Amino acid sequence: MRLAHRLLISHALMTAVLLVAAAFSGVAIVRMTSLLTEVREEQLGGVINEEAVHQAAWSVEVAARQGLFACEHNAGDVPAAADVLRQRLASLEELITRYGMSTQPLLLRAAEGFRTYASHILEGDTCERLQNPVLRNERLRLAEQLTDAWINTTLALHSAIRQREQRAREIGSSAIAVGLTLGAMAVVAAWVVARWVAQGVTRPLGQLSSLAHRVGDGNFAPLPAVSGPSEVRALWADLDRMRGRLSELDQLKDAFVASASHDLRTPLARLRTAIGLLADGTTGPLTAQQQRVVELARVACEREIRLVTALLDLTRVQAGKAVRRDEGCRLDDVITRAVEEVSELAEERGALLVLQAEGTTPPASIDAALVERSLVSLMTNAVRVSAPGQRVFVTRTLSAHGPEGEPGTWARVEVRDEGPGVPEDARPRVFEPFFTRAVGAANADGLGLGLPLAQRMMRALGGDVLLLENANPGARFALVLPLGLGVPASTTTDTTVQRNDG
Repeated sequence: MRLAHRLLISHALMTAVLLVAAAFSGVAIVRMTSLLTEVREEQLGGVINEEAVHQAAWSVEVAARQGLFACEHNAGDVPAAADVLRQRLASLEELITRYGMSTQPLLLRAAEGFRTYASHILEGDTCERLQNPVLRNERLRLAEQLTDAWINTTLALHSAIRQREQRAREIGSSAIAVGLTLGAMAVVAAWVVARWVAQGVTRPLGQLSSLAHRVGDGNFAPLPAVSGPSEVRALWADLDRMRGRLSELDQLKDAFVASASHDLRTPLARLRTAIGLLADGTTGPLTAQQQRVVELARVACEREIRLVTALLDLTRVQAGKAVRRDEGCRLDDVITRAVEEVSELAEERGALLVLQAEGTTPPASIDAALVERSLVSLMTNAVRVSAPGQRVFVTRTLSAHGPEGEPGTWARVEVRDEGPGVPEDARPRVFEPFFTRAVGAANADGLGLGLPLAQRMMRALGGDVLLLENANPGARFALVLPLGLGVPASTTTDTTVQRNDG
């Protein structure tokens, strides 16, 4: 599935959730609007009609009071009051006829009572009947009944409004609850979809990053397939093509280095022999100036031979032909030979080589040549950065397990100098081939192959070369090497051997 399709699915899902939430909110708003419409059309409409009937009936009550007042105080106004009562009676009868069916019974009875009362007043002597105690009491009773009826109408309206409000609250609460539920579902869905999309993209990208680092470290083995969006798989295909091309170039480089180193080895050996004959005076005595020139040539020739030998060893390690185990070999003997090989350089530099050994090493099956060359590389670097009078400590210890808890007898040879230590900016690159850096008394004219070659040799033998934290003062390197499974470490008394070749 393409990344665009994944994103489309995620956005469509979120859009669907939002649309559902919006639709439910819309339904809730429509229902609440419907409730308001019901209150306006059903309740308020009926109340308006009842209000008209109530006002008409009350106007009859008012006209009757006005007529009674005219009868008691001004008889000349009685005919006019009777006309007003007649008009209001007609208006009441009309409203009763129009709205009688929709008027509540108590109000309707009060209105009909006022209609009967007014009709009875107008049929005879108006003043006599208005002043009749029985009819006056009837009028007061009807007025009280009319008031009670209107109070009931008002209460009924309030009750209906409260019911609608309750229903509106219920709808609002439901809308809020559904909204919160949909919101929670949206959050969960967003998290699930984001995790799905992220895992579908970041996981293969992380695998590609790891594979790219592996290729960058020089491991050109075929890359395992990576799942994910088609864009990621296309990136993996490009990386695999690049890996194949780099593998071809690396093989060509190794073949060229091996061929060139092998072809240079024989003429360099002959050149060394010729320079040796010149230096020994076999071809005749040399002047001091000629002797100096021969010595410079010898140093240059030895440097080139070391370069060719290192390149051949590096090629052998990379080709997987590093291990040629010597059965029954003792690591202490290898360390002693390495110290003797470096002692001449230590004498030239005025440095002190101090060998410290804890116990004795058991016979082991190791590639003595590779171990010796690795130790020589570590010691040589330590001697080169040391000033005259400074010491280089070579400490060998034994352990019943490896650095990662591996079982068996393991040896650890730590080489520590008293120089300036490894600069912080150079620590990540000390094991890179051909990386050199001027440190302390040493210049940067080295080959940059000693430490990388030592590390690769030891890893080929199942061990490693580690850069430890700087001492105070000095740098610290450790060579760790398995000596065999089930071979107990010796517990004899520690011994210290000190060589002062300065």
